[in-house]
Amino acid sequence: MKNQIINCIIGFKENTHCQLSPTCKGWGCRFLTTPIEEIPVTDQEKAKLFSKVYREAKRKGVLECPHYRSMFIDEVLENIEIN
Repeated sequence: MKNQIINCIIGFKENTHCQLSPTCKGWGCRFLTTPIEEIPVTDQEKAKLFSKVYREAKRKGVLECPHYRSMFIDEVLENIEIN
């Protein structure tokens, strides 16, 4: 597990610890930074973005964090609104 993730786990105090900012939950972990370049509309587009974020989480060691759940990615994708 990456040292940054280990230090983050040790410093965890409350659920807001993982947010990017007080008003932005992001992908459920402050270390996940995959941008949403285009709003996914179809299930296939959402699956592609899910895979991209999941790969980043795996590469960075986020999946090993006991506070992280990949369902956070699903929640973001479900709540994306088309303006």
